[in-house]
Amino acid sequence: MLSPWTLYSLVLLWMQALGCCPHRTGQHALASLVTALLTAQSLQRTALMRALVSPRTVPARQRYRRLGRLLDSPWLSPAWLTPALVRAAVALVGAVGAGRAVRLALDSVRCGRWEIFTVGVVWHGRVLVVGWAVLPYPWPKGRFTPTVCALLRQVGAVWPSEVAVEVVADRAFASAAFFCTLQQLGWGWTVRLQARHWITVGGARQQTRALVPQVREGQWRAWAATYGTGPMAAAGTLVIGRGPYVVPAHQSNPGSLRHRLQRAARRVQHAASKHRGVASPFESWVILFTTEPTVMAARNAYRQRWPIEGTYRDAQSGWDGHHGWGLDRVVPTLATPEAVARVVGVWALGVLVQSWVGDQVGRPTAPPPVQQVVTQWTTTGRLSLWARGRLALTDPSGALRPWLADTLRAGAAGIAAAPKAGRRLTRWPVTSLRPTPTKRKAA
Repeated sequence: MLSPWTLYSLVLLWMQALGCCPHRTGQHALASLVTALLTAQSLQRTALMRALVSPRTVPARQRYRRLGRLLDSPWLSPAWLTPALVRAAVALVGAVGAGRAVRLALDSVRCGRWEIFTVGVVWHGRVLVVGWAVLPYPWPKGRFTPTVCALLRQVGAVWPSEVAVEVVADRAFASAAFFCTLQQLGWGWTVRLQARHWITVGGARQQTRALVPQVREGQWRAWAATYGTGPMAAAGTLVIGRGPYVVPAHQSNPGSLRHRLQRAARRVQHAASKHRGVASPFESWVILFTTEPTVMAARNAYRQRWPIEGTYRDAQSGWDGHHGWGLDRVVPTLATPEAVARVVGVWALGVLVQSWVGDQVGRPTAPPPVQQVVTQWTTTGRLSLWARGRLALTDPSGALRPWLADTLRAGAAGIAAAPKAGRRLTRWPVTSLRPTPTKRKAA
């Protein structure tokens, strides 16, 4: 693994290339935080405090105070980071000029008394977070949909107009205002609906549950449909089906099957708690509302929603419950949504750098010495983008040091060469996305 000071100098190149902070001191502050995260592989304050780089020996209490000042930085807010993260994600996934749509996964994760809404670019089975918003839980009445729509508008305001977008989301987000926002942004979508949602098919407005009996087991059907009425109506395709589930070979052992049955029983119990003690008969049916032209395209698009679940798992407990970043243990202790948003900002920056390393180390074009190191990590080769990046950054052999330094420099150079994030003209004010940071009084 790289020494902390070497890694810091390379991460500083990323912060300068991102341009998320106009001040040099702010760039150094963000580089210190991200370096500590990549070194400690944890968002917990004790781990970050110990991993902060310092030119001299500093007592723990002073390190805590310094960490508190760094986490209080206004440059960690989504208003400042979203334009930089959008520009970096589009550059790293190579979407500019590719002629294909980028899929944005939208979902939320609950950490104690806070609900974090995130939207990110799907990339090789994981998600690069580019925007987020925070609400207290239980949600204040009437705040859920406006918060989600504002999050989409904030990302859309800085999204490059030449790159097409398709949003994938679960059934909690569907609403007339949600689809109207996507239409105004010019984005496509594939969103799962609930059986209670109303849809217009063939001129008749009905709940989607009324169409389920028309679909046989193992069959998928599509109808031209409209969600909502009046000026907020959104036209698309309604897809309903339920195909046989095929268990992957590596999950067909007795332990995995036992875990699957336990998880299914918990899911049935949870679903029954929402339907007066009786599990809904529509729970296992997939009902999609999409702008995709075919059933197969809609199904393939909706599968791209699952990478965000893996990204949440990485941020919390990790693949085995022990190697995550501990977001679920850090966020519940925070007192304000602004503090939560700043921690999520550190997480988003760390995911960006570590995912880039994981992508490069797993490529078949990697140098033979690098590939030899990668073969030592697992017997099956099933490692996520994020896990490969973690193992590369913490590899104790030292064999990856020269390659890792060159790779981080190449990633920073690629972002620096990318065009600046453009601002799409909308009827929503964009100037509020970049607040002027307040000056601190001298101690």
